[in-house]
Amino acid sequence: MKVALFGGAFDPIHNGHLRLAREFARRLHFDRVLLMPTYVPPHKLRADMAPAEDRLAMCRLAVGDANE
Repeated sequence: MKVALFGGAFDPIHNGHLRLAREFARRLHFDRVLLMPTYVPPHKLRADMAPAEDRLAMCRLAVGDANE
């Protein structure tokens, strides 16, 4: 199985992220793309950033049953 990691702040995750992940998988023939929110993204140090656990939950909700 060919698996890719797609990391980012995902604050919040949106359709653009999901479209990019799907196209990446399609073009490079990955069987699965795992979304990995950055715990402390160095390029986005904001006081109002959602906690990493919440961003992970948002990623899980965004993909729904696709993560099974």
